[in-house]
Amino acid sequence: MPPPSPAVRRAPAVTVATIIAILAALLLRNRGPEPQPATAPPASFSAARAIAFHRAVLPPVPRPIGSQAHDEVLRRLEAQFRALGCETSIERTFACNPTASCAAVANLIAEVPGGASGDRLLLAAHYDSAAAGPGATDDGVGIATMLEVARAIRGERFRNRVTFLITDAEEEGLIGAEGFVADAAASRGAAAVINVESRGTSGPSYLFETSRHNRWLVGVIAAALPRPATSSFFFSVYEMLPNDTDVTVFKRAGYTAINFANIGNVGQYHTRLDDAAHLSPRLLQHDGEHVLAMTRALGNSELRQMTDDNAVWFDVLQSFIVSWPQGWSLPLSLLMLLIVIVAAAVRVRDGQVTASMITTGVASFFFSLFAAFLAGLLAMWISGLRSLGAMWVAQPGPSIAAMWLIGIGTAIVVARLLYPFAGFDGIFLGHALCWCIVAFSLSMVLPGASYLALVPATALAVCAIVRAAREADEGWLVIVCGAVAALLHFPIALTLYDALGQPALPIIAANLALVATTFTPLIAAAEIRSALLSAIFAGAIACVGMALFLPPYTADAPRALSLRYVEESGGAHWDADALTPALHDAAPFDLKPVTSYPWLRQRSRAWRAPAPTLNLAPVELTVIGDTRGAKRQLSLLLRSPRGSQRLQLAIRSTSFESMRINGVAPAPRPARFWDPFAAGWHRVGVHGTSEARIDLVFRDNQPVELIAIDATSGLPPTGAALVSARDRSNAVPWSDGDETMTMRKVNL
Repeated sequence: MPPPSPAVRRAPAVTVATIIAILAALLLRNRGPEPQPATAPPASFSAARAIAFHRAVLPPVPRPIGSQAHDEVLRRLEAQFRALGCETSIERTFACNPTASCAAVANLIAEVPGGASGDRLLLAAHYDSAAAGPGATDDGVGIATMLEVARAIRGERFRNRVTFLITDAEEEGLIGAEGFVADAAASRGAAAVINVESRGTSGPSYLFETSRHNRWLVGVIAAALPRPATSSFFFSVYEMLPNDTDVTVFKRAGYTAINFANIGNVGQYHTRLDDAAHLSPRLLQHDGEHVLAMTRALGNSELRQMTDDNAVWFDVLQSFIVSWPQGWSLPLSLLMLLIVIVAAAVRVRDGQVTASMITTGVASFFFSLFAAFLAGLLAMWISGLRSLGAMWVAQPGPSIAAMWLIGIGTAIVVARLLYPFAGFDGIFLGHALCWCIVAFSLSMVLPGASYLALVPATALAVCAIVRAAREADEGWLVIVCGAVAALLHFPIALTLYDALGQPALPIIAANLALVATTFTPLIAAAEIRSALLSAIFAGAIACVGMALFLPPYTADAPRALSLRYVEESGGAHWDADALTPALHDAAPFDLKPVTSYPWLRQRSRAWRAPAPTLNLAPVELTVIGDTRGAKRQLSLLLRSPRGSQRLQLAIRSTSFESMRINGVAPAPRPARFWDPFAAGWHRVGVHGTSEARIDLVFRDNQPVELIAIDATSGLPPTGAALVSARDRSNAVPWSDGDETMTMRKVNL
């Protein structure tokens, strides 16, 4: 083969510089906008002013439904919106979601005065929090954002009516949103919603979800957002996940919807560390700029526009959005494939490459991804030996850096090994063909993600045809292809760990190998020195070693570990989500976990220890009606003598037909529904009240197994030693927090 040209010899240095520059730009943009002071122009969003609202409304304690803090926040919120000139009302209703989680909710509705009489644009957040934390971000950021936006638009007039909807009981299963859409009077005229959520305490504000048939909506978004962090990849993947926010309910009701959320520092999510001290002003500024811009854009748009197609879209360095109709992706990917095939045919005709060399290039592409994934899997296992079972660790940086180095280094090694058999053109054309095939496949099965392959495939196809037509120097062409792939894939690689935790690590390695296939033909042609590869893998090994020796949990990023005291007819026991040495010293926990809550499809594990029986007043389950005939109609009163605000009734029957809770049937299931219950089991959850009537209908008269539970927050005084041991373990309660429960099993 001819010696490499000067441009090719400079390729490694230029490639490294390009990757570092793009990564640095992304990290800088991911910090978010500079928080604006209280002296910012009145029509703009100010994080400082929003933080002042946050302090005025939200106490530093949890505010789950049924708590005194929850009710106090509602009163403060109403007062603040009234002070801003809004007309307020509180919608009180009893509602149930599709999984029969129910509550008597109180939604705050604040109307901006002077709006038109037509469609309503809802700006939504929720004011309840998880029981284990004060919810300063989830959804304190949403509340503060809404109040500051209400201040900023005061006096403005829009084509549509602007309504602030602060929902209740979101944490218990989107119940406030269910109550709103089911109430024809409260929801009359609602056509679109802008929602703010949080999963973690920092990070960019991502526009990660929209309603379907969004092509027209993406055009409005692209024109409005000043600092967009969004893509249709997020939208497509989220559509496949069991996760939900209030937007799930609004979409089912037919609203046009936009959803913003962050996912940084997810280890603090739903814990006591979601407090004001960990609230990110940059996140608040980013959320606020997004919501304010979209309020002004949608406030003056036709909200009931209809398109048959979704869009494919992505942001470039959070500066602007590129989009096209989703239906274009498939023909464009076929066109790029045709261009690469033509370019390959020309190079074969000219004797520059052979079919077998291109086939070797195809093998290089797939082997690069496969080898990077396996190497990443091995590195993840080694680095996680100290943190087995942890989804997120306190300091993931070294593990993530190792995946980046492994992905890029593995792809370079594969290309270098196969270069003698394929040459530059064989590897380059083989890789280009594979990118086009991946683009075609994504356009078929996950069209929202098609841009991730289609745009690099387009760059590779253009470079291939230019080289075939003009015998162009391969150096700068391939570096451009690598830059295009990095601009699209690096934002995904930077969010995967926050989104998925430790299982995302080998996926990150494979993703970086995919990016590297755009420039590894050039690196291989440059006769790269072994010292550079050695440095890459030495760095990866050092990062894995560092991750192995770093503590998996710290005081600022603790383990999620809730404790429960459970009393039933057979005695009492402690349950723990995980077992630490300190906990094991504090009580005789079994080393083998037990399976609790048999009605769940994904069985939860708990470590169990005997506990003293306190003779608590047990949950009551009273039969108030049992009619048997062609069908069995069973009416029950579920009540907590202890005044518990969390009740559950699990029902095991193969002939279950329907239920009503306090006369209300569960909401209809959305198109994207994941049933959390095991076969033959059903469950009712009631929140914010200490009793509920449950009416059940069965298709026959067979016996029914029932498990009734009531739960109150916190442990009894006898659990003080366990709480102290948990605190010494860098662990905190999460989600529902520590609980004291009574349980009763009945067969009827």
